[in-house]
Amino acid sequence: MAKRRKNKNQDWDDWEDDPDDTMVAEGNGDQFQVHLEDYVIKEKVSAFVRHYMPCREYDEGYEALDESQLRDFFKATVCGLGDPLRLYIDDLKLAGFSLEVSDATGQLAMFVQRRF
Repeated sequence: MAKRRKNKNQDWDDWEDDPDDTMVAEGNGDQFQVHLEDYVIKEKVSAFVRHYMPCREYDEGYEALDESQLRDFFKATVCGLGDPLRLYIDDLKLAGFSLEVSDATGQLAMFVQRRF
């Protein structure tokens, strides 16, 4: 919700809610609902699939992307609604990617190769 100042010399702490900036659903008067799916951008999954292809560990040119690297790639920060990375991984599974335990590190990783 946007904030506004009463005057130009006002401190940040004294800002008020802008009454014109409310989120109200049209129609039956229900409250606006936010879901975890609202934080998932499908175009990021499409970009990942265009850039990488699934492979096995130790295939030539493989990269092992762990949870933190996937979270960073998708900017999937855990929020009060849950973990959006779970939804990104579900979409990647539909494209043939999978999480596996790395023999080298013993950690979960997604093994990928860059498309040329």
